[in-house]
Amino acid sequence: MLAEELQFPHVISVIDTTQQWFYKIHPERYVPALKDRDLDTGEDIVVFESTACLQYLAERFDKKGIWTGQTAAEKAAVLTWTAYQTAGLGPTAKYWLYFSKGYPNRQSPETLPKTVAKLHANCLAQWDVLNKRLEPPTQKYIGLPERPTIADISYFPFAMPWMFSFLGVDIKDWPHIEAWSERMLDRPAVKRILERGPVYGH
Repeated sequence: MLAEELQFPHVISVIDTTQQWFYKIHPERYVPALKDRDLDTGEDIVVFESTACLQYLAERFDKKGIWTGQTAAEKAAVLTWTAYQTAGLGPTAKYWLYFSKGYPNRQSPETLPKTVAKLHANCLAQWDVLNKRLEPPTQKYIGLPERPTIADISYFPFAMPWMFSFLGVDIKDWPHIEAWSERMLDRPAVKRILERGPVYGH
């Protein structure tokens, strides 16, 4: 999504992460990951984990700091909310999906009712925090008030209407998240990415 926003040349690849060679990219063979090349030395650059990828791409291609912050205060806000997602909603929602929906293998989920209930409660609490963050009329986006940043992109997968629906909850219970999601979905770059989704998804 950030690549589409910044409009730099890139190639998206869908790979079989079970292949042994992918250990050279990620020690546990997870996605996302990216490869780049140092223009000065010609050395290959490998980055993995979504937050690291976002930060790297922003530093590499967003020289004005639009997506990471331009002042010390902006940078602090973007960093804080991106880190909060990385430590909070991201892993919580991921494991909730895994244990309750059999994701990503589409198999019968593990029967761990206490674990699922705890993850469910934690997700609701994380959405409550995010909804409160977006409650002030001037706070249109997560990291900064008036423009999206990598913080918004980091939250995107786990705070969109279809994710709430998939997990059996109603996004309307978090109206400020719903309004934010509509703003994000209305962005041309996001629309282009979603149009490609059926091609890259599974």
